[in-house]
Amino acid sequence: MIELPLEIWIYIVAFIPEATLRDLLGVNLFFYNISMDIRYKSVVLQRFSAGTKKLLVRLADPAVGKRVRFLTASPDFQFYGTVASPPSFGDRINILQHVLHSFRRSRFDHVLRPEKAGTNALIDALPVMSNVMAFTVDSHSWGEHSGPELNTFLDTAWTSFSSNLQKLSLRGHAASFRTIITSKPSLPKVEELFFELIDSPSSPSDMEDVADILLTVFAPFINSFAPRLQALTFWAWTSFELSALFKALGNFPLLTCFNFQTSFPRTFRDDPSSLSDFLARHCAQLEILVLRLNTVPLLNAIPLERPLSEWMLKTFCENRFPHLQELQLYPSALPRGFDALLTCIQLSADTLHTLVVRERYLDPQDLRKLIDVLLPNLQSLRLNLRELDVGVFTILAGKLPRLRSLSLYIGTVPPDIYTFISELKTTIFTEWKLRNIGVWQGGSVAPPQFMLAIKHSIPSVVSFWGLGDTDTDISLTNEQPIIWSTRNIDDGVL
Repeated sequence: MIELPLEIWIYIVAFIPEATLRDLLGVNLFFYNISMDIRYKSVVLQRFSAGTKKLLVRLADPAVGKRVRFLTASPDFQFYGTVASPPSFGDRINILQHVLHSFRRSRFDHVLRPEKAGTNALIDALPVMSNVMAFTVDSHSWGEHSGPELNTFLDTAWTSFSSNLQKLSLRGHAASFRTIITSKPSLPKVEELFFELIDSPSSPSDMEDVADILLTVFAPFINSFAPRLQALTFWAWTSFELSALFKALGNFPLLTCFNFQTSFPRTFRDDPSSLSDFLARHCAQLEILVLRLNTVPLLNAIPLERPLSEWMLKTFCENRFPHLQELQLYPSALPRGFDALLTCIQLSADTLHTLVVRERYLDPQDLRKLIDVLLPNLQSLRLNLRELDVGVFTILAGKLPRLRSLSLYIGTVPPDIYTFISELKTTIFTEWKLRNIGVWQGGSVAPPQFMLAIKHSIPSVVSFWGLGDTDTDISLTNEQPIIWSTRNIDDGVL
């Protein structure tokens, strides 16, 4: 290797794609460590497969386990309480051979099912993963069937890396949250929390029991991070009332990111004022706000969305977000919900640089109203449009000259797409400095000729769909770097 200072080599590596760095494992010790760090930076252990046990054995090696930074684990591998598909003939032969071998070794030995053996192997590997900084526990499948090894898993994990964690994510139901929280982890450095709450799929809990867990276990746990919590993400796919939970939450003086997704008609039937109060107490400091309060809008759901639209309009009229930089909002299907969106933008336009309007498909009149309240400083925009024509690009280029990223989810394109492409090619936006654009229709990316016509019309574009290049074969694009912080909000899907 050329004799250069280590700092120079590290700088050079920053320009090499991760996929390439993975293949430089055998070049020398420097690239070996770089490649190994990339390979084992993020580990996901949720379902048991043929390679899971092999991976766990590899992770138990301190030289490998110390490289794990982002760990996601479902310690029972979603095995307990699930119905397995019938094994194939080959699987039955392998199982029989395994049982016979174990019986020959000692007829008193207990033969572990593969998933449980995997749980034990995971527990054995945890002690060397002392550098984990973001930990996700998937507890969707936990229930009465779960054995004592789950507590062993938690105790071992906390002993290994709880003092280093900066982000903790819990996915599961209320009872599984109680199991995790009452294991009493010490988390002195955690500043980001992520929760995904669901109803228990195997044994639906009593509503009073869930309410008690949320108030006496869950809320105090969140409040314990008050002095340092900077980002709170809460996705509630549940039918339980959440008003009392938000009433029990305290103040978080450093909170700058709040991401809340739920079905407002289901979880705030009684009194949404507690959610309003939570936003009012933190609006002056929030920089990122994500509110998706009806994640599956239906055409016949307008009566159900009336309380949501009224609540949003009242909340945004009464509260100003002076430091808001990123807003993601589903404004409901009703006019007053859209007015709420416009009101929030108007009161935050000076600082807003990223806007995502989800689920609601805007007609030309809606688009014009939205563009009129945006300021030229906006850098990233994501919209759903009923239809796309050349005029949309003309409007956006004129009003948002500093826009760097544009994502459009469209309902329909002009009937004669080739005429549209021809018109687009005759309009060149030489002054627009847009760098990235993505267009989707019906859940799929737009066809190559469509995207290439856009690039011809907007010469500054160097990236499609946020992938870093303009290759229209997205199956060949490089793997994107892992973003573990909740401050980086995934754009998601339709």
